[in-house]
Amino acid sequence: AALIELDSEDDLGAVCQLPWYTNVLVTDAHQIDCKIAKNECNISYEEVELDKSWNFVNDNLIPCLLNALDHPYDKCRDHIASCLFRMCYCHRKFIDLSKALGNGKHQASKDPGVEIISQLMSVSNSDKYSFKEKHQALSTAQKFLSCCVHWGDAKHEFSEYIIPLLPLAFKSLQTTDDEVSSDHRGIEAETVKGFRFTIADISSSCVVPIGASQDMIRVLTTLKDMSQHQHWQIRQAAAHFLQCFQGCHKYLFSQELDDMAMDIAISLLADDRREVSNAATSALTGILAALPLGVVSGLVSKYILIANKSLKKKNKKKMETPQQQRVEESDAEAAKSKARAKRQQKSVYFLCAAVLGRPYDMPKFVPEALTALSKHSFEQRASLSVREVVKMCCSEFKRTHTDNWEAHKKQFTREQMEALEDVVSTPHYYA
Repeated sequence: AALIELDSEDDLGAVCQLPWYTNVLVTDAHQIDCKIAKNECNISYEEVELDKSWNFVNDNLIPCLLNALDHPYDKCRDHIASCLFRMCYCHRKFIDLSKALGNGKHQASKDPGVEIISQLMSVSNSDKYSFKEKHQALSTAQKFLSCCVHWGDAKHEFSEYIIPLLPLAFKSLQTTDDEVSSDHRGIEAETVKGFRFTIADISSSCVVPIGASQDMIRVLTTLKDMSQHQHWQIRQAAAHFLQCFQGCHKYLFSQELDDMAMDIAISLLADDRREVSNAATSALTGILAALPLGVVSGLVSKYILIANKSLKKKNKKKMETPQQQRVEESDAEAAKSKARAKRQQKSVYFLCAAVLGRPYDMPKFVPEALTALSKHSFEQRASLSVREVVKMCCSEFKRTHTDNWEAHKKQFTREQMEALEDVVSTPHYYA
């Protein structure tokens, strides 16, 4: 109630009036200090009283709320999170209006958001919580993020609260590998589910204002760190976040931001988990669709060369050698084969993203990319995952270009058309 009353005073008409509850929140000694400040700084007595009231509320309310982050009742955690957000929002509103009135000579009350964000960021690494209490505290942090998304604004809450808490949100998707009880596993699942919804909200609902390129860089830097995380669920979430975030801001992205986003997506194409590489391909498809055709054409030519060089080769017969030498050669061959497979997967997935990014037109590089992809559709030349994504890409290309196929197929040479038909046509029984 005190926060609501404080917020009601934060408008241009009431900020210069003394609130009714100020005498309760401040002492007579405070009033003397306010009168001295008024004479020295030429500011209103009422404004200093309001500032003192904010300090009093912060000093007494914040510790109580932060100590109750792990409250056992979900409804109470809802109120705690909303109250923490209300304190940050009202304080920032009070400071902004004081500046608008030109009363910036006095010392402003301390920002409660600094302590709140610091405490929330330390929840996952804190040793003072048990397993259950830690996930309850993480749930409060997730609810605070939701308040910032739905009740805050892009200029302040996104920059000051959401971006610093993004690493916490991603790392909270990690599940424990240890044996835990079914109750604890259920609590963990609820925490992960809540953060997944919140991350999805942030990626698609929070639009960075024009001119705040540093905020975009901070987000992409966080995504780059999360794309290198050891747990594949976090890498997958980073790829999905990148797809939505880039789609919402593609008209605000500079060349530097485009390069950062594309580097993150490309680095995930060769991931060992198919879920991650598929999510990265979808993100890269949107990035390439927004780039100029000349830039995409140059990248396609680069990855066609990489794809052609990464095809499997037939094993040559070797002469008999000592066993130790055979072991060393085998290890070297395994390392080379793994590196070749990584290059093949990355280049093939990139070419698929370039093709899928042009669903209704036919730039010159599309037939060239399809011809290169067709070479990776055979069992002796590529792994199962690579063959499947090639067939999916060619089938999707044929489906999206069916309406104007008579015009589109004129841009294929005979060899290019045969290469495409080898992938999309159904093998005949008598062939």
